[in-house]
Order: sequence, then C-alpha cells, then structure tokens
Amino acid sequence: MLFCSLANAVTIEIGTDIQTYVLNGKEADAGSGDKIRLKDGDNQIVVRYKSILKDGSRTKLFESKPYVFQFTNTAKNLSLSVERFRKYIKAEKAFEKGNVEWSIEDTNGKDIPFQLDELPGNPGFLPYDDLPKALATYNKKNGIYFEGQEIKDLNEEVVVAVSETGKVELTGDALAQLKLWYTKASKEERKAFRKWVIDQE
Repeated sequence: MLFCSLANAVTIEIGTDIQTYVLNGKEADAGSGDKIRLKDGDNQIVVRYKSILKDGSRTKLFESKPYVFQFTNTAKNLSLSVERFRKYIKAEKAFEKGNVEWSIEDTNGKDIPFQLDELPGNPGFLPYDDLPKALATYNKKNGIYFEGQEIKDLNEEVVVAVSETGKVELTGDALAQLKLWYTKASKEERKAFRKWVIDQE
C-alpha cells in the first residue's frame, strides 16, 4: 500500500492542484494533502497539474500533461508543490512554454534537487489512460532502471560515439553496456538473450 500508515515512515505530501498517478512504477492515486510513503534512496513519481480555473466569466478544468520527477529520499518528510494559477489561459501558456515552477522541499524548507521531464503518452486514442505503462516505456527508451535503492541512467554510464569514419564505439564497462541493450530489447529478444546466457554456463 502506497499511502503511509506508519508514523515513522518518510513521506511526500502532495500539494494543492497536483494529482499523483504513479510512484516507482506502481499506481498511486493521491491528491492535494495526501501523503505517500517513499522508499529509501531514489524515487520516481508521475503527476499532473489539475485545477478549475477562471476562463472569462466562467470556470474551466485545466489538466496538464503528465510529468515524471526523479529525486532522492533524504530521510526527511518532503512536500511537492507547484505555482498557483487563477486564470486558465495563463496556466495553459505556462505549461505550453514549460515555464512552470515546481518544487520539492523538506520539513526545514530546504529545496531538494530533482529531475523533471514531460512524460510522453502511449500510442492511440487515449495516450494517458495507462500511465504506469507510459512510464515503463519512457524508462526503457531512456535506459532508466531501478537497482536497489538507486535509479540508474544507463545512457549516462554508456556513451555512444561515432568516429569520422563512421565507426560506432561504446564507452563504459561491459556490464553497463549489457544492461543498456537489455532495457531497450523487446520481450522476444530478452527471452532469446536469457536462453543464450544459460547455454553459455
């Protein structure tokens, strides 16, 4: 269960106008004021801005595209917040331009570093209907995977370089290279690779 029921658990409190959908690959339906238990080490969370705003003389629901955050649990309770908007058109323009202020703070008001990226949707008519699937695709495409308490970015550990003659070279240890290609492989390719590994032993 993702919602915290233990007094000593480290949590992140979801701020106003924020809806949470995924935490570390699992569904996490949480809204403003809710607290979600974090795991030790690195965490990954998918959220959307969602609020009823003024649109001329009426009000209108604005819902942003989903965003994926990556940050490290500092053993202190955290809070996630986003700047407040009153008018629909201002929120729409700010999100279109990527000029939205998000923040993660601990209980002392200290800013916690994080990585933020817009999460691409799934192919088809309802691109954001299955956000855990969209996140899995995003992680696979970007060479991101969980290893113990850390989120690894294989694209940073393995560098692909192309020489002037067109020769492709990979830098990074052999294990990191294997992990990179494995995360990018299809289910059939992974199955064939596992069979090959067993045959080598």
